[in-house]
Amino acid sequence: MGSPRATRTLPIKLPICSFDAKTGILCAKCESKLKNGEIAKADVDASKALIHLADSFNELNRVTLRRSFESGGNYVLEFEPGDLAHLRSNPKLSQELDGAMKGKVWVVGAGGSDRKFLEDIFFPAKVVTVNTVWLTDGGKRTKVIVPARRSERYIGDFEKLRDMVRQARGIELLVETEREAMLRT
Repeated sequence: MGSPRATRTLPIKLPICSFDAKTGILCAKCESKLKNGEIAKADVDASKALIHLADSFNELNRVTLRRSFESGGNYVLEFEPGDLAHLRSNPKLSQELDGAMKGKVWVVGAGGSDRKFLEDIFFPAKVVTVNTVWLTDGGKRTKVIVPARRSERYIGDFEKLRDMVRQARGIELLVETEREAMLRT
């Protein structure tokens, strides 16, 4: 028989104290982290939403939220890379998270390459190609090609997506479907 510890679920790890997330009031330490820029308001908002959803979705009790980004009421939440399987195991969780955050939420693994980040952002749609396009003014754009129609249904508004990618990673994103890319050649 295994030890009791082996079956116990680890608590959710958040950028703010769990108590603060439950009560909605920041302690002096978390308030200081917010004022000093160690965490953002998006981290506080996401922590509150996640702690409340953790009662209904046990898979949230095994994850670590590293940081969050907000743009126009939409969010990118960065979790430990190994947590993505837990988060994606329940399709209803994504809908509930959107509702709790009152906007579109993209769940990604923290760290990693820009390509991995973009694959997480576009999930469950597949990323066919990622290319860097250098502009004459010295700037650059990252062009992502995704499969045709189904991607728009999975992903939603490409404009919101571009804003979130710019906010989270500083990537200027161009999105094309395979059909559009074929028409250009």
